[in-house]
Amino acid sequence: MKLAKNTKLKKNLEHQTEIYQAASDAKKAIKVVIYFTLEEQVRVKAILKELQLTDDPDVVLIDARRDNKLSASNVG
Repeated sequence: MKLAKNTKLKKNLEHQTEIYQAASDAKKAIKVVIYFTLEEQVRVKAILKELQLTDDPDVVLIDARRDNKLSASNVG
């Protein structure tokens, strides 16, 4: 799991997961990125596009933005 604001996100997505996967002898790895702002979302999507990971089923984005959803306490 990585935060979108991580300044080394691109490098981590390129290399770090495979290192962890090999160290733990895992057959599969899932990359999870959490973003909290629109700017972070745009940045993550640009990085994924650059790394050709846009449609990778093993990459999960978690939208933790507050500005694009209703509060559960305000839903009728």
